[in-house]
Amino acid sequence: MTPEAINELRTRLGLTQKELATRLKVDAITVSRWERGVQTPTLRAIAKMQRLIK
Repeated sequence: MTPEAINELRTRLGLTQKELATRLKVDAITVSRWERGVQTPTLRAIAKMQRLIK
């Protein structure tokens, strides 16, 4: 999942980075790192994000 896709998903859901982090059970700084491309989300986190879409 690209940084842009993560940001787009979060914005489309109307969530802050902290709110998305809470739903995914990760730290807000982790979501920030994903969106900046500094860190790549785990497969588990990607699966959780995909479930949010459905």
